[in-house]
Amino acid sequence: MLRVLIADDEYEIREGLRNRFPWDSFGVEEVLAADDGDSALMLALDKRPELIVTDIKMNRMSGLEFLRALALVEDYAPESVVVSGYDDFELVKQAMQIGVMDYVLKPVNLEELEAIVRKSMDRILKKKQDEHNEKLMKSQLQFAIPKMREELLREMLTQPFDPYRESRRRHRLQSLQLDWMAERPMLLMMMEADDLKAIEKRSPKEKELVLFGIGNVMNQTLEEEYPAPFALCMDRSDRWIAMLACSKPGQAELGRGVAQLCIQRVNDYVKVKASVGLRTTPCTLEKLHDAFGEASEFLEQKAVYGGNRLFTEHGLYQEHEETDLALSNPDEVMDLMKYGSDADIEAAMDRFVEMVKTWKLGQLRDIQQRIFEWLFDIYRKAAAAGVQSKGWGSNPIAVWEQLEQYDTLQSLRVQAERFLLSLAEDYRKQAAGPSQIVVEAERILRRDYAEALSLQSVASAVHVTPVWLSKLFKKEKQKTFLEYLTDIRIEKAKEMLGDIKYKVYQVSYEVGYKDPVHFSKLFKKQVGCTPKEYRRQRGIADEADA
Repeated sequence: MLRVLIADDEYEIREGLRNRFPWDSFGVEEVLAADDGDSALMLALDKRPELIVTDIKMNRMSGLEFLRALALVEDYAPESVVVSGYDDFELVKQAMQIGVMDYVLKPVNLEELEAIVRKSMDRILKKKQDEHNEKLMKSQLQFAIPKMREELLREMLTQPFDPYRESRRRHRLQSLQLDWMAERPMLLMMMEADDLKAIEKRSPKEKELVLFGIGNVMNQTLEEEYPAPFALCMDRSDRWIAMLACSKPGQAELGRGVAQLCIQRVNDYVKVKASVGLRTTPCTLEKLHDAFGEASEFLEQKAVYGGNRLFTEHGLYQEHEETDLALSNPDEVMDLMKYGSDADIEAAMDRFVEMVKTWKLGQLRDIQQRIFEWLFDIYRKAAAAGVQSKGWGSNPIAVWEQLEQYDTLQSLRVQAERFLLSLAEDYRKQAAGPSQIVVEAERILRRDYAEALSLQSVASAVHVTPVWLSKLFKKEKQKTFLEYLTDIRIEKAKEMLGDIKYKVYQVSYEVGYKDPVHFSKLFKKQVGCTPKEYRRQRGIADEADA
């Protein structure tokens, strides 16, 4: 629908142009009229006509002032024609300088006006076609850019760096808004569904849904929790790869936490187990291919240690709050005996056979010897902690002789479990209770909430393994470690937001979040509104947040 606006303070001219000119032959469906510049401006802003025909001189606001006011509107640029007298040439020049297409002299010659309107309509239709083409192109790019990004990312991951193609690659990165990858070091995170082939064999459609779900979880988690640019793609082995900008201290530690959170959320929302290989040492674009290969190697460790875990260049990373206890780790077994119940020990020993199989020993005597050594490591740590074991400490040889009597993994498991239950009974008599551990951890969180706290660092401070601090915390507080720390920080932030002397970014730093944008997103997620909205709801002016 095309509209025309005629502005003239002389009724005869205005209505003559409106009714005598054949507007419908040019596709115009509505002709608007205004008797001065003020009313013309309001009508133009409201109806947005494509063509304006205005007298250059009018009462109150002139046609020239009217057109100058329209020129200030950023998203509106109609075609315009001025009607002038012979003595208005200087005004016509000024009109041309602000974009008026043409002018017609009084008295108006309809044939002359028709030629000008035809030229105007040609320009209007061309502009509309150009706008349509631009929208079409943007729409096509909207679908094409993600695919182009994925292809480029796959190429950089799977092909060694070629210095002769560097300038072209940088240009492609810039055109796809990934130029940060050429300027900043990166962490590389690789996530894959455990037992994906079994899922595919069961149902190819289910495999597609699982892969889609993992990609969604990773993208949303990184958007919410990682305050730096990242790029995400899936490789040809159905693994999701995330490249995370990492140029600030502490971001590698944050990357580990985000990886653990991705595993947990995939468990919760996609209902599958998944493993992550994370190269925590930042790499440059030139070393991206090498980092990709290393992350692939990290993931191969799940064949030995089991899946649903995070693996790094430092081995199995145990900060996942929901991870199962690793029997092969003597420190974790000691905490199991200290803080777990007999039922917890029996449940953990369900993985005993799996652990022994990872040793890849073929002879019975070798297996018995390795089990003996495993128990010895645990008892030695217990002795160093001051625990005197009646079963082991008095006669280690008797333990070995008892193990020698059994020749199946199932029976050996029963004997090993008995030794652990016996040691647990002695251990618990002198160990600090679970509540004492959680109370001390809580004291650290409330004291040092503004620091770069992690499950690992707090666990070390209270002399317990991360996996057991996580379990104890959840049992005692009905919240995960991270949820509890977040609650403390958000409550402190609420207090500070009540004081006008603090700006929002200052509150962010003071409660432990170095990225104010990340803090605002997290605050809204926890509280239901942004920090500024929280202040306004309490009647606090937000000029301090400018």
